[in-house]
Amino acid sequence: MLTGILNLWYLAGFLSYQPILHAPWPGIKLFSETFQQFPFLFWVVPCFILTLTFVMMTASIYMLIEEQQKIWGLLSIIFAVIYSAVLSANYYIQLTVVQHNLRNGMLDGISLWLYANYYPYTIPGALEGVGYLFMCLSFLCVSKVFGSKGLERWIHWGFTAAGISGLVVFIDPLIRLPDAILVICGAVAGIAMTAGPVLLAVHFKKKSQ
Repeated sequence: MLTGILNLWYLAGFLSYQPILHAPWPGIKLFSETFQQFPFLFWVVPCFILTLTFVMMTASIYMLIEEQQKIWGLLSIIFAVIYSAVLSANYYIQLTVVQHNLRNGMLDGISLWLYANYYPYTIPGALEGVGYLFMCLSFLCVSKVFGSKGLERWIHWGFTAAGISGLVVFIDPLIRLPDAILVICGAVAGIAMTAGPVLLAVHFKKKSQ
């Protein structure tokens, strides 16, 4: 449930950050002078926590599935751990190194570490491409442990949709995709990555009863 809530928090924060992300690049000096801490932290903080809760979610699924499904659950955990390792480091750098340097005017070499106009052709954009690739692989693997009836069917298709639509984060820096595809896939991923974990929590609750 926490994974779903954090993803909803991230979506709200990242959508509100879009005017800053896509604003014309004013140069690093003016960018640092006009840097707004709260809109930045509002979406980076849940992203950092998500790298922890997502691994916990996949581990919880692994513990509750049947023995013959364990291979998919194990692969899901492995991919989730890689996602967590890559992006937890990325977001921690944003919370510490990037903010500290911007606030103190230490601007040498910081431009490529920013979520700004050149994104996704920045270091965090590339790290997100790699990280979300492994998150999507984790979603696709874990989707296979759920059946085709009742609530499990909705979880299966929710996780499948999350795994497929989220791949645009990896593909777009390699092959620029039309804005329409980015918007559609972003909307699908946002809904699926929020609803899927929430439905999973409901499923766990029903099984426990």
